[in-house]
Parts: sequence; C-alpha cells; structure tokens
Amino acid sequence: MGFLDRFRRGVNHQSPLPRPVPPHRSDGSQRRTDHRVSFAPPIPAARPPSAPVASWLPPGTGITLAGHNIVGGLLYVGSELTSASGAMLEPALIDPRLPVDGRRPDWSGQGLDYWPSYVAIPPQSRAAYLAWLADGRRYPQLPIGYVFLYLYGLERRALHDLALDRSTAAYELPIIHAEVRRLIGIYGEHRAFQRYAGQFEQALEILTLTGAQFSAGAPPAPARETPPPLRLRAGLGAFALQGRPIPAQWALTWIRSHPDYYPRTAATRCATEFDALFQLRYAARHGQGLVVRSGRTEIALDYRPASAGFRGIAQLTLAGIPEVLTLAAPTRKLVALADECTSELEAYSRFIGRIPDGHASVQAQALLPAELVDLAVGGAGQAVAWARNRLGAAETAFVAAEEFTALISTPDTKPAKRDVIALARLLGAAGIGIEPDPRLGGPTPSAGPMVLFAAPGGPTAAASDAYQAATVLLHLAAAVSAADGEISEAEQRHLSEHLERALHLTSDERRRLHAHLRWLIAVPVKLSGLTRRIAGIDEAQRSYVAEFLTAVAAADGQISPEEVKTLTKIYRLLGLDPGLVQRVLPSPAAPAPASAPIVVRPGNPERGYAIPPPPVPSAPPVASSSVWLDQGVIAAKLAESARVGALLGSIFTDEEPKPPLPLPPPPAADPVAGLDSRHSGLVRALTAAEQISRGQFEQLAARWNLLPDGALDRINEAAYELAGEPLLEGDDPIRVNRDLLGEMLT
Repeated sequence: MGFLDRFRRGVNHQSPLPRPVPPHRSDGSQRRTDHRVSFAPPIPAARPPSAPVASWLPPGTGITLAGHNIVGGLLYVGSELTSASGAMLEPALIDPRLPVDGRRPDWSGQGLDYWPSYVAIPPQSRAAYLAWLADGRRYPQLPIGYVFLYLYGLERRALHDLALDRSTAAYELPIIHAEVRRLIGIYGEHRAFQRYAGQFEQALEILTLTGAQFSAGAPPAPARETPPPLRLRAGLGAFALQGRPIPAQWALTWIRSHPDYYPRTAATRCATEFDALFQLRYAARHGQGLVVRSGRTEIALDYRPASAGFRGIAQLTLAGIPEVLTLAAPTRKLVALADECTSELEAYSRFIGRIPDGHASVQAQALLPAELVDLAVGGAGQAVAWARNRLGAAETAFVAAEEFTALISTPDTKPAKRDVIALARLLGAAGIGIEPDPRLGGPTPSAGPMVLFAAPGGPTAAASDAYQAATVLLHLAAAVSAADGEISEAEQRHLSEHLERALHLTSDERRRLHAHLRWLIAVPVKLSGLTRRIAGIDEAQRSYVAEFLTAVAAADGQISPEEVKTLTKIYRLLGLDPGLVQRVLPSPAAPAPASAPIVVRPGNPERGYAIPPPPVPSAPPVASSSVWLDQGVIAAKLAESARVGALLGSIFTDEEPKPPLPLPPPPAADPVAGLDSRHSGLVRALTAAEQISRGQFEQLAARWNLLPDGALDRINEAAYELAGEPLLEGDDPIRVNRDLLGEMLT
C-alpha cells in the first residue's frame, strides 16, 4: 500500500465530531463559561509585531518541529498553557517535548478521538498533523480531525487572547478571518466542519468590521440558515442606524434569508426572474429603498466554539447595531411584494415546468411580466426583427401568414391559438399590430395574407363595444363592395371614415380598423359566422343597417348587379324582405329624386311675367348592367351620422346584461398529489382515458368549475413535483400518462 492509498483510507473512517456533554461539578450543576465580546473598532498597528515570548506564533513566523519546517505561524507552541475555560490544558497547544513517530504517520486518523487534543493523540497522529502543517495546511483528503485541531487554536486566539489584549487585534484578526475562509473552501464539504467554521467566520466578522463596513458593497448571498447570515443582519442594522434607505439587492437578500418566509414554487423554479422582478418593483414602489426605524435590540450571536477548551458559549454582541431583520412592519411589506412577484410568475413557471428548455421561446417570453420581457433576445427578438423588417417605414404591410406562424410552430403542425396570441402580445409590446387578431375576435391566421401595422399605442388589451360594432359592419360593407370584384378607393375611404366619425374611435382603434379593412380586401369576404352577432339587432336597427350598406354600395356612383345580389343575401341575413333591395334602388327611367321643394299646386303668376321652363337634366349614360344614382341624394343620406352612430354604438350592447346562471357545486373528491378537491376530481375523471379531445377536457373542466388551461397547468405542476414529468401532454387530443396517473392516485 502506497503513501497516498494510506492517506485516502482515513476519509471513510472519520465520523463528524459531536458536541460532548459539559462536565458536571461535584454539586451536580453544569459548569459553563460565557465569553461576552462586545464590538469595538480594532486598534490599527503600524507593522506586524515581533514574535512574543508567549507560545503563540504570530502570522508569518516559522518554526521547526520534529524535523518539519512549518511556516505561516498561527499556532500555539510550548507547554503548560491553560485552556480558555481554565479547566484543562489547551487542546491546540503543540508541545515540542512530546514524542513524534515520523516512521508511521497516522494518515487515516485512527488515533484521533471525537474531541482531539495534541497532548492526547498518539505519536503517529502527531507526525501526520505536523506534516500537514508543514505542507501548507491544504491537502483536501486529510481526516477532518486534524483540521479541527488547527481550528481550535484560531478560535482561542480570536475569542480569548485578543479579547484580553487588543493591541495586535487589528493586524491578526483579518489574517485569521482569511485563513478560516481558506479552510472552508478546502474542507467545507464536511458538514460538521462547515457548521462550526461557518459560525466562527461570522464571529470574526463581528470582531473585524465597523458599522459602516457592514453595509458597504453588495450583500452576502441569501442563505436559509438559522440564525440568518450575520453579515446581512449587521448590514441591515447599519442602514437603519444611519437612517439610510435599504437598496433593492439588500432587500431581496433580506426576504430570501428571512427564517419565517417560505418561497413558493415559482420563486424557486424561476429564481433569476423572481430576483429581477422583485428588485424592479421594489425600486418602483420604494424609490431608493425602505427606511427602517432602528429598534432597541442589538445584534447578538451565541457562538458555540468547536474547541473543548471553552466549554460553553461565547456571546458576541454588536454594540449599537440594531437587529432589524425580524421587525414585523418592514417584513410584511417585503412578504407582500414577494408574493405579488411570485403570483406574476406562476404562469411562466408552469410553462417552464413542462418545457424546462423553453426559456427563450416566444410562448415563454409572452408569459413573463412586462418588466422582464426583452424584445432583443430569444424568440421575441427574432419575431420583432422579422416584423420590423417587413413593415419598414410603411404604416401597413402585407405578409404571408405562413411566415408569421413559422416563428411559433413547425411546418408539420398548425399553430395553436394561444401561441398566436402570445406572439401578437410580444409584437404589440414592440409597437406592431397584426390583423386578423384572435384577441379581438378575428380568426387564427394560418395561411394566406395578413397585415402588419404600426401600433405606437402599444398592445391592445381588449376591443371596445364601438370597435366591435365597427368591425362587424365593416365586414358586411366589405362584402357588398367586393361583390363586383373590386373595392374602389372611394368605397374604402367611405367605409373607414364614416365608421370612424360615427363611432368616435380612438386613434389606436382607427389604425387597427384601417389594417382590418386592408385584410378584408385581400381575402375572400364571407358572410358566414355573423348570424349569432346580428341576432341581437332589433327590426328598426336592421333597417338602418340595410340603408347604410346600400349607401356604401353606391359610394362609387353605381350599384352593380353583383352588389345587388350581395345586398339581397345580407337583407336575408338581417331577416328583411329581400324584395326591399329593389325598392330602395331607383329605376333608371324614372325622373331623378327631388332634392328641392316639390310643387304641390301651381301658382298663378301675374300677367306680363313668364316663368322659364325648368332645365332638362342631361341623363347620364345608363349601362345595361348598372344602376346610376343621384350623388346629391346619396350625400344627404350619408349625412345622417347621428342616427347611424346611435345604431352602431348600441348594436352589440345588451339593454340589461343578464346575470350568469350559477353553476352547480362540484362533487367532493379525495385529494390527489396535493391538489385541491376540484383539480383532484378532474384527475380522477381521467382514470379510464388514454387520451381525450380538447373539447372533452373543456367539458370536464367546466364540470369542476375550472378554466381548461389553468387546470391543465396546475395538474401538470403537481405531476412534476411528484414525478418530474407531466400527466397531460398535447393540445388536441390530450394524451394521459397512464403510469403516472396510477402513481398519483395511489
């Protein structure tokens, strides 16, 4: 067996060092020595002190022991050094008089007990310990007992000797602090050492920093430990003491480290997004930060030393630095903000739970809160660049729907409506609108032309009643105008301008209406699908609609037979007599309609004055396939904006909205995988299904008073937490993971 093999064997045999029971006095009570160390600024030293006569080797000094040249100091060497408690010999003291067996060093640590002391370990263990010290105190596979033995000396120096004589504290404490951090970096994977050395490091922070230094720079990393990191507590106390606002990064570490705050799934699964959103909203709500009033309680740390030489608790207090981390009032504000940010991220979190690699997709970015959306990266960046390139400097531009859907789907799959809405939302945030837009009742674009348009007003949240009425009438009017194979510029202008004027649309709605009209012109206009929306119009209003559409047909000066045919269909759709179309159209042979007062009874002129005969109007050429109308009469009819405006504003508004019928309460269901009763009932209803159509799933969700998409996400989130995979996959049909379902139901 070689040297390294013997060295590695010792790692598996060394157990963590437990705390021994303090020895009892003869009267039966426990003996305890409390070290109370109050914070005070260290006294600076001009230069490192020379090695004193005492047995402590200062930093930077060297010594030769048993043939080993040990440099760096930070050791107790000599004899008869009483421990900090005064009850025993100092465990860390290296007594040069004791034998050292360099021929058989104990690299396995078998000679170490649970509470090592240099004087008590065998000569073979002393040889291994001195060799490790001479080698730079850095070999990672060393049995942890030797590292603890070295740590005992550092504890004694920092908490006992320098507390009694602080003349060299300013020089030595930072060096001891750095040495402890170095040891944690090498041996921190050992849980017992990490616990004791970590607490010691916090104690050293109390002894080395001043109040201003605690709050300088960035806060420490958040840690779910008890007590919370001393560096954080002291920094927050320093902010409160000085009346300074607490920066966003410190507030984030505060809430993430608070012992009574338990973050939900979205805050842990999407930690990066949560941190960014919290800091943004904290700054928006509190400006430079919360100003916390300092309390009376000072920060204290009950430090239990690793060394048996103390036999008790060292109580360290930051004199004058208040404890504010657990104050109720600021904690409530931070918890409320953290919960708000978590709720905002839940939809995004569920998506990432289903698709862990989907952070950069359009669908994921559209689910982020507006503050976190970066339109220059990922799928959003690609989509915005494409749209801006196609739009250029124009107000509107035609694009192929296939190009649009390629940003969110593959050539073999049809884009889902929710994915199209996600992309439309991102483009809206970039000031670009689309038509048709499924958010406003339009179809989901998958093929054919669609329109991009400049929308500087930002994304459209919802369509107003006036805009919805305008689009329906625009649809009807476009069908009439396109009946003769084209829509003239006059018809286009009349359609959009008249509706804008009658309905008082906003500037953003007018832009969208123009884009919607361009799309209607570019695609075959169908009258199907309008029956339900027209059903709410009363008979008088339908007559007004018919008159308006007739005026639209005549806007270019003639009504073609094709337009007459389409008007007939619309009259039938409106429930009006199709024969009325011919009645409202004047006959070509009939005299022109009167636009001036009509003579009811001829007058009796005085003799000697002749009344000139009325001029004979020149009749325009009448084509065999067209009906020509008097433009003056048409203008008079179109001037009735008030009547048309009143009509359009009330077409799709119920006189009294009917309250929704109350749904029956869902039946009770036993809990499934931590879900509530309604979601559990839905899961149990899938017991016999291997797959289910989208429509069937929506019916099941309605039975349990749930929204389909939200129920799907919540059920899959519970499945991920249980087994790391979704229960329901696909859009239509939805596939059920039978194996996982059985696991969830057991």
